[in-house]
Amino acid sequence: MLTLGRWRFTPGLVPTLAAVAMVALTLSLSRWQFNRADEKTARQALLEAREREPVLSLAASGASAEALVYRHVRAEGTYKPEGQVFIDNRQHAGRAGFHVMTPLMLDGGGAVLVNRGWIARTNAYPQPPAAPVPEGRITVAGLASIPPPRVLELSKETIAGSVWQNLSMARYRELMRIDALPVVLLAEPPSPGLVAVHDKPDLGIAKHQEYALTWLALATTVVGLWLALNLKRQPQ
Repeated sequence: MLTLGRWRFTPGLVPTLAAVAMVALTLSLSRWQFNRADEKTARQALLEAREREPVLSLAASGASAEALVYRHVRAEGTYKPEGQVFIDNRQHAGRAGFHVMTPLMLDGGGAVLVNRGWIARTNAYPQPPAAPVPEGRITVAGLASIPPPRVLELSKETIAGSVWQNLSMARYRELMRIDALPVVLLAEPPSPGLVAVHDKPDLGIAKHQEYALTWLALATTVVGLWLALNLKRQPQ
């Protein structure tokens, strides 16, 4: 108990522990949202900086994702249809569909996974729609990007044939036995019948900041309530 003039502060153990836990949780969530906003801001700055760099010709190399991401690139080779996968639950204009990922076997060896575009689900879902693979030697241009964001996996069956819930480059290399570069090439223009996929790092920055401030305000409210409920005026 703490006495301050005519006021007595008598916090109980259980309410205090509950308040501490709640404040710790809300501050942690606030910090996470601020960090997400900072990450997207940094990625957007990198994208804008690398837009001014010359187009890079991709080749089989040990280049890191950091060296390639957000570079405008060009790749030449032949598509390998049997390595094509469909990344499910991808949205476009309010509709659910797939990102069509096809490995391009580079002329100099190795491969790069090309996001040939988005395609809507059909009545045959969960079977993927037809997405014919161009034949012969081809040149693909576009932006080197990181794999698409993960979505919530509601089932342990995250791979069903050529339909995948999320794309992991390490898992793709292991299952497909294809030595793909650590980035995805966002084809521009997309393959016929598909919709171009764009990487927008700055998407949602304001929302992350808004959520962070909301969690911070909630933490402040919890502290205020804890003080108000445990500070009592002593009778004269």
